[in-house]
Amino acid sequence: MPHVSIKHFSRTFTEAERADLVAALTRTITRIFGTDPGAVSIAVEPVEPSAWAATVHAPEIEAKAHLLWKQPNYSQPIPTRGTR
Repeated sequence: MPHVSIKHFSRTFTEAERADLVAALTRTITRIFGTDPGAVSIAVEPVEPSAWAATVHAPEIEAKAHLLWKQPNYSQPIPTRGTR
């Protein structure tokens, strides 16, 4: 506890980007939750843009809107390309 799950448009990350993301998230999570870094797990799952609406937006954003602490700022149609 805690576990963070990130879904994103498919792209390649450098080892430095991966390490930076893990370190930044771990720092923030341990500070906010008051937990040890060894208790944190992080999953990063690529999702093809064409599958985003069905596999992420509908089941995790629309259906669980009450759990979102931050809403996305995109509108319909859902973006089909990443920013990188």
